[in-house]
Order: sequence, then C-alpha cells, then structure tokens
Amino acid sequence: MLSLAVFKAFIRHIIACLGLISLTSVAVAQTPTGSTNLSEPAANIELVRALDVSIFAATLAGRYGEATDNSALAAQAWSRAYARQPSDRVLLQRAVQANGEIGDIGAIIRLSRLAPAGIRPPLAVLALATEAFAQGRYHDVTRLLSKRDFPYGQDLFAQHLRACALLALGQVEQATELTKVLSDDGDYDQAAMMSHAILLTQAKKYQEALGIFQMASKNEQATPSGIRAYTNLLMWQNRQGEAIELLRPLALGSSSKATQFQGTLKEAQKGIKAQPLRNHQTTATLGLLSLVEGLEVARLSPSNGSELLFLVAHLNPQSQEVSFALGQALAAGNKADLAAGYLRKVQPSSPDYVAAQIELTWMAFSKDPEFALDQARALARTNPAFATQTLLADMLAANHQDREAEATYDQLINESEAAGRTKRENWPLYFGRGCARERLGRWSEALPDLRTAQASAPNQPNVLNYLGYALADRGENLDEALALLRTATRLRPRSGEIADSYGWALYRIGRYEEAASLLERAVSLSPNVSEITEHLGDVYWRTSRHIEARLEWSRAYNQSTKPAQKNALEVKLSQGLTTDPTQAAAEAIAAMSQLDVSVIKYPQ
Repeated sequence: MLSLAVFKAFIRHIIACLGLISLTSVAVAQTPTGSTNLSEPAANIELVRALDVSIFAATLAGRYGEATDNSALAAQAWSRAYARQPSDRVLLQRAVQANGEIGDIGAIIRLSRLAPAGIRPPLAVLALATEAFAQGRYHDVTRLLSKRDFPYGQDLFAQHLRACALLALGQVEQATELTKVLSDDGDYDQAAMMSHAILLTQAKKYQEALGIFQMASKNEQATPSGIRAYTNLLMWQNRQGEAIELLRPLALGSSSKATQFQGTLKEAQKGIKAQPLRNHQTTATLGLLSLVEGLEVARLSPSNGSELLFLVAHLNPQSQEVSFALGQALAAGNKADLAAGYLRKVQPSSPDYVAAQIELTWMAFSKDPEFALDQARALARTNPAFATQTLLADMLAANHQDREAEATYDQLINESEAAGRTKRENWPLYFGRGCARERLGRWSEALPDLRTAQASAPNQPNVLNYLGYALADRGENLDEALALLRTATRLRPRSGEIADSYGWALYRIGRYEEAASLLERAVSLSPNVSEITEHLGDVYWRTSRHIEARLEWSRAYNQSTKPAQKNALEVKLSQGLTTDPTQAAAEAIAAMSQLDVSVIKYPQ
C-alpha cells in the first residue's frame, strides 16, 4: 500500500505539473494572435492556477482518504475542495458524507450554510434542523423539514424531529398525528412506536402513551431508552408493580444489555419516581434515540445507526444514554477510536456504565490482551453481575487461560439453569465452554457443548466456523464440516479468519488447490495475521510453489510475536515441509477413497 509520505510527494509533483500546465495554457489563451511570447502572462493567471490546482489536490486527497479508510483525511479534503467551489453539488455531497462518518455535525452545518438550499443533501438538511431545534428555533425546524424528501431511515427521523418541533410550538394534535402515521412496512412502524409514545408522554396524553408503550414493549424493536421511558411513566402513575414486572426479566438476562436495566430496576424497587419528561430537548433526545435504536434492530438504519445518532448527540451532547448508544454503534462499525471517546463519557452513575465498560474492555483486548483481562477481573469484582462474569469467562478464554475459563463457564451455566434460562438463551456459554474444552484436549466433552451452541444459534458464524474447523481438523464428518464452513463464509464473506479456517480445513484433507484460493483471499482480508500468512505458505509448499512458500513464511516470521511460532517458521524456512502435517488427514482421505493409508502420496 502507498504510504502517506509517498502519496504527499506524489500530490506535490502533480500540483507542480498542473501549475505549469495551467500557467502555459492560460498564457497562450491570453497572448495576442501570432505572438509566441510567454514571458508576460495575464494578471489573473495566479488566481486561476491556485483555484484549479487546489481543488484537484483536495479531491485527490479525499479519494485517497476514502480508499485507505482514513475518514478524517477524507472529511478534511472534501471540505476544503467544497469551500473553494461552493456551488458544486457533488463536492458538497462528498464533504457532508465524509464529515457524517466521523460525526463532525458542526462541519456539516458550516458547509451547508455556504450552499444554496437547492443543492443541500438530506443529511445536511437534517443537521441544520437539529441545530435549529437545539437553539429553540422550532419554526426553522418545520420550515427545513416540511418540503423535503429523505431516503429510507432518514425520512422517519425527519418526521419525528419535525413532530417534536410542532409540539414545542404548541401544535399538539398535529405533532401526535404526524408520528402515528403508518406505512406499508411493519418493522418500520414498530421501530417508531416507542418514539410516538414518548411524544405522547410530553403531550400529557398518559393513558394513550401507556397503551402504545405496552404494545411496543412486546416487539423485537423495543429499545432500552424506550423501555426506561415506559417504566418511568408507570412509576409516575403509581404502577410500581407493573414497572418491576417489566424490568426484572430484562435485568436478569445473560447479555450485556441486562446491565442497562439493573439500575432502573433498583430505582423502581425503591419506589423512586421522577416527572416523565421535563423539557422539549429531553423529549426529542429520548424519542429520536429510541427511534434510531429501533431502526438499527430492524436493520433499517443507515451506517449502523451512527449517522443519525451523531445528530442526536449534537442535539443533546450531555446525554450519557446517547453517548453509550453511539459508542456501541461505532464499535459495531469497527470505528474503535471514535467509539471509545463516546463510551468513556458514560459515568458510574449511569445505568449504562457497566455495559460501556464491557465494550471498552473488548476494545482494549485488541491492543493489550493481558490488560483487558485485568480490566475484566476488576469489573467482575466491583460490579458482580451475570454479564460481567460472562465477560470474565470470555476474556479468560481469549487469553488461553482455558482451565479457569471452563470453571467460570461451568458456574455460569449452573446459575443459568437454576434461574430457568434456556439453552437457546445461553448458547454463548456453551460455545465458550466447548472451545475451552477443545483446546484442553477434551474433545469428547467439547463436542456436545459445541453442538448445543450450533443448534441454538444456527446462523452464528463464529460457532459454525469453530465447529466446522474442529471436525475437519480431526477428519470427522467431513461433509458436515465443510458445509458448516461454507455457511459461515456466506454469512460473513469479508472475514479473513473464517476464510482461513475454510481454506485450512481443505488443506488438512489434502484439497490443496482449493485451499490455496481461499487462503489467498484470507490473507488479502487479514494481511497482518501471522497464522493466516503461515497457512498460505504451507499450502504453497504443498502445491510445489516453494519460492512463494518461503516468502510467505518469511512474512509470517516478521509478523509474529510468538516465540513458538517463530521457531516453527525457522524450521520451515530452512527445511520446508517434508511430510503431511497430520496423520489424521491421511486417514480421512484414505477412508473417503477406500484406500490404504500407505498409498497416500503428498507433493514434496
């Protein structure tokens, strides 16, 4: 890949060339006919050259930033290009999109103010409307949103933001009618129900709000923010028992989301109640947050919800609930640095604090596994809960401390069964224990756990990948093993790790040419993983591509930080591969071919 330093030098070279071309062409154009004198160019030549070249350079830098996933560079470059040509619709669209990816809503607003209203893209209009709402300019919100078309996902956001502005202007009936408009998409309508109920609460239509909340809480799109608003209204209506009944199963769940409800449950059990909503900013924040979360659950939201959540965060930057939701969405979108900044805003007093710390611990694992394990131990100790104990078990397994991990999974499974949780709910625990047992060499105990996890989560790529590879590696149920790995690859086609497992399984059973193709793809998807690079070297050797094999082994050696792997690679680099890596593979091929093991031959 081209380094940034080389790219900048390339840009400077192009700019210099373009400057010379621009200087020459403009001078020729403005020199009297028949004259060849280029020594006295026109007076405005420097302005023309500077404008043309700077836009080209910024555009090129923007494309480079996009190609290299450098969102900050792309945002800066496209913004600079548009600022130099504020009538260009395409440049504005690219600048708004790039700034939206990094959440710089302020930059979008500044750019949009330069633009004629007719060329503003939808996200720019939403940003201007959000800014107007935050400043209490509700008439401007309705003006900006009432006559614009928005794409799927953004249209519902615009509709509910406009409704909040109408409510703030005292137009209660028009506001509540706007948010209960039904579409032809059931998932779409369900995602909007919590937001509609929150708006009804602000309008003091409590009984109507309770009815909508009750229906919405039974849907898959029921969100933590919406459930909290619902229980808060129940408490305000002196219906404490109903609030506790709603919250208890959510707080006792096995996922990290359970920790989000535990603080709310404790407040309900203590009888603590607060006024349902205090101001229009709170209503808009909670309603829009619930809406975006519902859209994300239904997979109807753009950019994993982060694009719209950035707008909500701009509307209410002090909301820790929004910070947590945004951090989660960014983490899911592989934007760890941005995510961490928002997750760290969540304070211990917030009901989202423990869930935020769980997310941060997993982020730390990619950089320092031992530090992340220490963090998990501390979190489980200071905030004892099912979710934090699960985090600890998973982190132990990820750090290859499998005996302690197995014991922790055992304890969690026993607690789950005592609490009446089903195997379907607890598939991550069975999967974790099965993986730990497999690595401990206890395959007969591991297999039932892995099959339980696979039966309970039949479309979970990690489960399919692990079980499929483990079976293939042992030469067991090869047709099933390869089918599991094919399904995992289909479900997660851009996973280098899964492509590696599928390719390595083919390698282990002697299908080298097929394995080479998959392992080449795996390396292209995960170019810096030493194990994957080493696997590609192995398959190259088996297909008599010895020079390429040694190149890959050399790359793997430089990538690796594990002494044992480096030692093994040194042997391969000096001696190559002399025999097939496992007798189990030979036996599997012999069994499939009805041949004696002794007749199996391998390329040397």
